Amino acid sequence: MQVPESVAFSFVAGISPTRGMYSTFFMGIFGGVVTTMPGMVSGIAGGMVSIQKELTDDNGPLGDYCLMDRAEWVFASSLVCGVIQMILSFLGVAKLLKLVPHSVMVGFLNGLAIIILRAQLGAFQVDKSGSPTMFEDKEGCPTPDYVPPRDQRWLKFNEAEFWQVTIIVVLSAAIMILQPKIKKRIKIGKFSIGSNIVPPSLVIMVICTLISSPIKTIGDMTTFPGGLPKGTVPKVPWSSGKFWKIIIEKSALLSIVGLVESVMTWEMCQKIVGSNLPPSRANVDCLGQGLGNFISSFFSSAGGSVMVGQTAVNLLNGSRSRLSSVVASFIILIFVSVAGRLIELIPVAALTGILFVVVAKTFEWRTFVYMFRRSIPFTDVISIILVAVLSVVTDLAIGVVAGVAWCSVVMAWKLAKETRLKVNTTTHVERTSLSSNSSGNIIAVIKVSGAIFFGSSSMIEHELVRDSDTINLCPIVFLNLEDATIYDSSGVEVIKNIVRELDNGERKIFISKLDQRSLKLLTRSQKLVRVVTLSNEVLEGIEVDGGCLRETERSERSSWVGKGADGRLKDEVRSIISHPEGQH
Repeated sequence: MQVPESVAFSFVAGISPTRGMYSTFFMGIFGGVVTTMPGMVSGIAGGMVSIQKELTDDNGPLGDYCLMDRAEWVFASSLVCGVIQMILSFLGVAKLLKLVPHSVMVGFLNGLAIIILRAQLGAFQVDKSGSPTMFEDKEGCPTPDYVPPRDQRWLKFNEAEFWQVTIIVVLSAAIMILQPKIKKRIKIGKFSIGSNIVPPSLVIMVICTLISSPIKTIGDMTTFPGGLPKGTVPKVPWSSGKFWKIIIEKSALLSIVGLVESVMTWEMCQKIVGSNLPPSRANVDCLGQGLGNFISSFFSSAGGSVMVGQTAVNLLNGSRSRLSSVVASFIILIFVSVAGRLIELIPVAALTGILFVVVAKTFEWRTFVYMFRRSIPFTDVISIILVAVLSVVTDLAIGVVAGVAWCSVVMAWKLAKETRLKVNTTTHVERTSLSSNSSGNIIAVIKVSGAIFFGSSSMIEHELVRDSDTINLCPIVFLNLEDATIYDSSGVEVIKNIVRELDNGERKIFISKLDQRSLKLLTRSQKLVRVVTLSNEVLEGIEVDGGCLRETERSERSSWVGKGADGRLKDEVRSIISHPEGQH
């Protein structure tokens, strides 16, 4: 299956299929060997070629360049992409991609499927003149090794070629779908032969080549000269500012899309083989992808990433070793070096039929269930549509980044809405060191529940102002954070603002029942007077002197550190923290 898919994706990228198959060879070798998930198949892939085609398109940033020069830029983008991927793998970025929401993954796959589908519609187009015209590049340009389709028109329903192409497409798709479902096996002596002995894509290429009438073939668009790949440095203006401006942007997008595809496929492989590796191990696979892209660029190849469909087929057929990917890569090299003339006879419509099935398997059909049955939140449906649309209109990386940003905003909004602030009052009847007053001190207990961060800080301050009249009557205030956690500097700042607002020079202010995360953030931001610990794990209370904020004594042990009246302070703090919140 790698041969027809490599050829088809090469057309999408706008490069010679020979270069595309070289890419599959190098990516298959490095991606198959440098991996923690044996059986993964790599090669020129749909997600990355959808970005690389912008470098070869007539309407792209290199539209005024020769076709061969544009191809060199594609190879250079693979080189820089490989470097970025290797750096990211050493930084352990792969585990961060696990934070990509499920809805973004679904939108990514849907967008990728639509991009591949749109690229295959060229099978239903022919030259306006009715026959292949002699391609003429710009004056002074070398003869390209791939002739992109130009001046095309759509085939009409009343044309015989339309129905010939349609029959080939439908036949190819039918073989791809039905052949693996044939369970019957033929026994010849001790041998048992099943339908899986010959890949369906190979059957398609043979049958469609034999029965196809004069319709567009691969040979009409390119030739396979044969031979082995030759090493060379991409011929691009390395010292040009324009080059780096374009190539850095495209290479960064390529590296992100490649890593996303790799991590997604890595997770899928774990489910198939039943393994449970830690996310950090995926960095090894990202390193393999980076090496493959880097090395392949020196052999006039476009690089690539993990091939999701091929990997699934390989693992489901029982492959559990690196040998399968390596052997397949060398078979690809033999095909392009020896059997190139045979590949030229394959009708383009046969590749279209194969990729139609790939599109059908890539697209997440559960999207319609999500939409019409409302089985997921409406905001996740918006995320799926947003990522898919932006991936098609712009590119996959922008779609993924926008989807993650949308999901982050939605989650922040939901967390902020769930944050609550409640003020209760209680009366403490003992005379203590907490206040110079006698008995009957009114204590305000401000209980915050939820996440204290940038999204909820304004709400907390608003709620505090609403209850300020009640709080101002109390000489002692407890800020109870038992059910809350401070997550960022905005959360720390809102706590500091509360302390400043409540401090009148005489009022005692306590922050009680902090968890370790919140305590670390607070102590980094300001100094505290006393820390009271009522257990070995949870820091139960902090007395804050709003006027001075200087640290005198602090303990993170269950025993109290202090002298004289501090012992009584410990008992009273314990009493107040443990006291019911009372009535409002």
